[in-house]
Amino acid sequence: MEKIKAEKVFLWIMLIWGLLATFVTPPLTTGDEGYHLSIAYNIFSSEHPSTMSMRPMRDLEFEAIGGNYDGDTSTFNKKSLVIQKINLQHDGVKLNLDNSDSSFGPIDLMHLPAAFGVLLARLVYPSVGVMDYGARIANLLFFVLSFYFLIKRRKYGKWILVMLFTVPFMQKVASPSYDVFSYIALATYSLNLFDLALVERFRDLKTSKILYSLFTVLLLIFSKKNYVFALFALPGLPLIYQPFLVSIEQLDKKVRSFLYLISGLAAAIIVYFLNGKFHLVHLFKVFFNNYIVGQFAYNATIWSVVPTTIPNFINILWFVALALVAVGEKGHVYKKWTAVNFALVYFINWLGIFTGFYLMKESLSSFADLSGRYLHPFMVFFIPLAQSFRKKVNLEINEKAISMIAILITIFVLALYLFITFYRGFILRVNPTWAYH
Repeated sequence: MEKIKAEKVFLWIMLIWGLLATFVTPPLTTGDEGYHLSIAYNIFSSEHPSTMSMRPMRDLEFEAIGGNYDGDTSTFNKKSLVIQKINLQHDGVKLNLDNSDSSFGPIDLMHLPAAFGVLLARLVYPSVGVMDYGARIANLLFFVLSFYFLIKRRKYGKWILVMLFTVPFMQKVASPSYDVFSYIALATYSLNLFDLALVERFRDLKTSKILYSLFTVLLLIFSKKNYVFALFALPGLPLIYQPFLVSIEQLDKKVRSFLYLISGLAAAIIVYFLNGKFHLVHLFKVFFNNYIVGQFAYNATIWSVVPTTIPNFINILWFVALALVAVGEKGHVYKKWTAVNFALVYFINWLGIFTGFYLMKESLSSFADLSGRYLHPFMVFFIPLAQSFRKKVNLEINEKAISMIAILITIFVLALYLFITFYRGFILRVNPTWAYH
């Protein structure tokens, strides 16, 4: 029997599902879709018509999702978004890549794939709905093809990637969102990092690998700002920390003791200045209130890879399947510090984003702003730890069983999301993609 290829399974599942999701999900309802559509449109606009500016698009989006809380869309005419053309005949084509201040890059590359889809749709049928569909399809193709090749390049651990690159991203895959570009950038960087973690000396790296590694770092710079927290994984590379440790071990014992003392003093000074800036005791108190005590039900979504429209037990089921695939699939063995350091990046990103919100709302004892979508892409950094754990306990699950677990749970959750989205959007006529608790 021919071996099931994970990358082909991923390609066909996400391509078929994504196209269905494009048209099953009403326009402007995938979350901040009006915002992203406006930016994507204006990348190839010469006149920047007011009808496609941020405020009108945000207003339409607000109507499409039924407001903030009740989610009632019964009075909103979805068909008009698709059928009714808007006057864009005087708008020409001109490339504008001004930074939207969402990345550290000098220009906005994150919306470029969606912008091509919007431009093509605009030339065919200039309605908000059709242009939105164009952006969704363009981003979908960019996502599917990019991840297809990323998975194909891997020697081991392909099925865990299929799971991590489907369900956690499903609400943004077929949308104009800059998340798609950022997902691809982080995945490209992290998977390359896993390869570098198996190399112990710089001189063993080929020039092409060094250039590719620099390219993956550059992708992070042009992604959402919080994705630069992934750079904290670099100290976990053996080719970076091992030469440093060897140099320390070769020093005289008294010199080492002096260095340790200086390092301790430096750490204390850093903590002192950080406390002056962030009020660390209060910061950790607010963090505790948010995620341990759970003062806001919304904060519970940080642990959920499925949208709030899907029952939480499905989320638990998916994580059980993920754990089986993660520890049962054949993979590499990484050095202990490398695996632990990579896993810590998830928590560094979490605390980093939280601190950003905290600085804006320091006077509050808790707040509900940080959702799971900020953290889900960083779950990929747990792969080395899971693969090393598998080797240590000598656990092995049949490869066919692993593939079936990954395929079945992925198809089940994606299909359930489509059904619920259609039912909420066209039968119940409420916000199709978000349930307020």
